[in-house]
Amino acid sequence: PCDLFTRADAEALFGEVVSEGVLRHAMSPAGQSCRYSFQRGVDAFGITIRVATDESIAEEGIYDSAKDVFHRQVKARKNSENASRTYREIENLCDGAFWEGTSLWVLRDELLLIFKVNSVLEGSFDSREALDQAQEEQNLELSLTAADTVLSKLQ
Repeated sequence: PCDLFTRADAEALFGEVVSEGVLRHAMSPAGQSCRYSFQRGVDAFGITIRVATDESIAEEGIYDSAKDVFHRQVKARKNSENASRTYREIENLCDGAFWEGTSLWVLRDELLLIFKVNSVLEGSFDSREALDQAQEEQNLELSLTAADTVLSKLQ
């Protein structure tokens, strides 16, 4: 994942100097993640990209494939009480994509890509609800931008 979305990509996304990518093994779904972060005051911000392959998912033994994980997640989220508030299908992106309130899930062939952005939100808001909505929209837009960057490298 750190090769698919580089430190330079993260710096361009945020307009900030970010840390070196921190590569980790991820579980359920199995794969790897890469995190870039930066500080603003006492708060940390950044992006984590998870890449799970059919092979790593099958080896873990919980799911059969990236497609299996993706479709189970869609079904579970659509059946959730919070679905109308947090689940949003993203049209015309690879083999399927959805936003679940904090992360963008993208299915492409034998890969499951998960983008989680925590961005700095400037401005003042009339209510906590308005702030949360603006934060979610900004994080979704940045996640979609990151997804475009990664997907262009996979073609």
